[in-house]
Amino acid sequence: MRSKNSELIGNYEVTKSGILSRREVLLMSAIAATGAVASVGTAGTAAEVAAVSPSTTAGGVEPYQAKDFSALLHKKMEGLSTSQIDQHLKLYQGYVKKANEIYNKLKDVDLTSANATYAPLRELLLEQSYAVNGVIYHEFYFGNLGGTGGDPTGELKSALEERWGTTSKFMDYLKAAGKSMRGWVVIGYNTRAGHLDAFGLDLHNMWSPANTVPILVLDVYEHAYMIDYGIERPKYLDAFAKNLDWQVVEKRFSAAKVHPCGPGTTA
Repeated sequence: MRSKNSELIGNYEVTKSGILSRREVLLMSAIAATGAVASVGTAGTAAEVAAVSPSTTAGGVEPYQAKDFSALLHKKMEGLSTSQIDQHLKLYQGYVKKANEIYNKLKDVDLTSANATYAPLRELLLEQSYAVNGVIYHEFYFGNLGGTGGDPTGELKSALEERWGTTSKFMDYLKAAGKSMRGWVVIGYNTRAGHLDAFGLDLHNMWSPANTVPILVLDVYEHAYMIDYGIERPKYLDAFAKNLDWQVVEKRFSAAKVHPCGPGTTA
């Protein structure tokens, strides 16, 4: 049961003093070391605190459950149609299904044929990283949609200004990065260096940064905007900015700063 003096940030409980329990610190460290942490959904909705505990099926335990982002379908987001979001959510749910399928196949995969050129184990491991990151990055992305754009506040605003000069320059940087990458732009808290950083990914599992906790994720695959904009990506980037939920990003930033991770850190 959650304490009255704490709040949920994603799937973590953060006390009012900003201190995580030992169990939660260990869990966040383990996840962040692979560049992934459970996403925060739209503030105040069921998506923010959606359960990610495994579900039991006839085939065993499924480690991944699709989070409920259906609230986005009922919001009038300027520049992002219901059809666009609906199709995107279906694609995300497909990644959840494949992540579970690969997880189960790895339970009894042939180990005797292991080989770096080709082997069932090699292929499943590679595609597991693609499917699982496809799940996680989409959850970050949908979680930071549904807001009203504008400017961040507080410590997040200060951190952005420290790294990029002004929040306006940061947004210019974010959009330019969005034009440059083929898959994702990840703004995250670099736990190794203690500052905000930006990374670009061409694929879910290509160049995903270690020791960086994502706080803002932008999907720039064509499936994220082609229903609404065809190949006119800049218009989509403007629409994304108008619907960015800074409150969610701020909560992620607060959570990321209080968890230790990196060389020389003791749990």
